[in-house]
Amino acid sequence: MLKWIKAGAIVIALCCGLVVCNPAASFAADKAVADVLTAEQKQEIASLQKEALEQEKEIIQKYVEFGVFSEKKADQIIKHLDDRFAQLEKDGFVPKPHPHGRPLHPNK
Repeated sequence: MLKWIKAGAIVIALCCGLVVCNPAASFAADKAVADVLTAEQKQEIASLQKEALEQEKEIIQKYVEFGVFSEKKADQIIKHLDDRFAQLEKDGFVPKPHPHGRPLHPNK
């Protein structure tokens, strides 16, 4: 009987944690910030993201050169990077919440 009470207490605690730490609520506040980004701000972020993308591609090519990745693997990674950039561009360069409901970097 005591085992079931402990299990029930754990379930209740977990449910309370989900309500208190709901990342969707914090993303709603972040979404309001996205609405106020100017075209100039989006352009500046786009430029930085593009630079980062090009640098990541250079790194992948170095791995190919050093024999760490095959050309096929590098092409897959680069396609993924390009797809990720295209999605970010589509979303106005505003990051989406983590798909599993947890924030990537908890507030400190």
